Amino acid sequence: MISRLDDYCVHQAPGYLRVPGTTDRNFYDRYFFSGYSTDAAVIFGAAFGRYPNRYVQDAHFTVVLDGTQTSLHASARLGAAPDEAQAGPLVVEVLEPMRVLRCRAAPGDQGVSYDLTFRAETGAIDEGRLQLAREGLTYIDQTRFMQYGTWEGWIEVDGKRVTVDPRRTHGLRDKSWGVRVIGEQQVTPEKQGQIFWMNVVMHLGDEYSVIRTLDRADGTSHERAGYFAPLYPSAELVPIGEQQLRAVATWQFELNFIPGTRRITDGRYLVRWPDGSEQHIHGRSLGTLWYAGLGYNHDRWHHGLDHGGLLVERESWRTDQVDLSRPDRQFLASVMEFSDGGGRVIGFGHTEQLLIGEYQPLGWGPDYGVTAANDTKGGG
Repeated sequence: MISRLDDYCVHQAPGYLRVPGTTDRNFYDRYFFSGYSTDAAVIFGAAFGRYPNRYVQDAHFTVVLDGTQTSLHASARLGAAPDEAQAGPLVVEVLEPMRVLRCRAAPGDQGVSYDLTFRAETGAIDEGRLQLAREGLTYIDQTRFMQYGTWEGWIEVDGKRVTVDPRRTHGLRDKSWGVRVIGEQQVTPEKQGQIFWMNVVMHLGDEYSVIRTLDRADGTSHERAGYFAPLYPSAELVPIGEQQLRAVATWQFELNFIPGTRRITDGRYLVRWPDGSEQHIHGRSLGTLWYAGLGYNHDRWHHGLDHGGLLVERESWRTDQVDLSRPDRQFLASVMEFSDGGGRVIGFGHTEQLLIGEYQPLGWGPDYGVTAANDTKGGG
């Protein structure tokens, strides 16, 4: 089927632009957004994905307010225009590519609405193409870019409206596309698979940074990398592609957890630079958002599922009563306050974590920290 985008010289395959270059059912094209006030009083996320070979698209919004995480999920038949990102009332708009985007949902019968504008503070950072295989069979082949920015607008839940102030509300967004495990499959290529993945995102003065690790069960790393990037004073000054990254040589971590769980409370990070110099950073968790609210590994709203046409649903849970034994409660983000080695606060940001299965450096067996019914000490 033809669309208006076919009038541009942007094709990468012989078919129309809305037709993927592969028939793999797990092909996707997706927006992800996260945001938070620096004191963690409000934490939120939004997402939209197209799954052309499944003939569906879906969108999600989730927010933590006053100790409750409330989510709005929507699924619809695949739209004819690939540049229109909407499922039900949930919409993503690109106002200025790579610089300004808008996420919105008008008031409706679900009691959740919002109008939020993201303005980039960093250039789009190319995170490259990731290809993972098991026994020679590729199950992930995706490309992604990421950037950090500020948020402005409002969120309303059941008649209570919260103003989102760009001077103290920040977050990141990414855009990815390709092939990854979606639909009926689980987050990992096999049920009960091992993964130790952590992403530490920091806003430190005039720089933004990401340090991440993907470890095997014995503590050795598939990846242990990171970079620092400049922050720009306005979206208009942000380059389309960031060219001034400072790559770290490596980094190490020490972590503390809520007792008996895998939920990080604070961490100490040692960043080593190529010239041999070191930087010590300490992070303290202020509040948490569970990515199930954005559909990740959700038993009903996992990405790319076909709900038989348009469907919109709301759900909520108390953040101090989270069942940590559920598979979809393993993927989470915690807003962090960062300080230097001497205790001086130097910035803020968040830690993303997906910690499943055995991890020998911490003495974890496959079931450690996921057998207790509730996390009663977590807070919002």
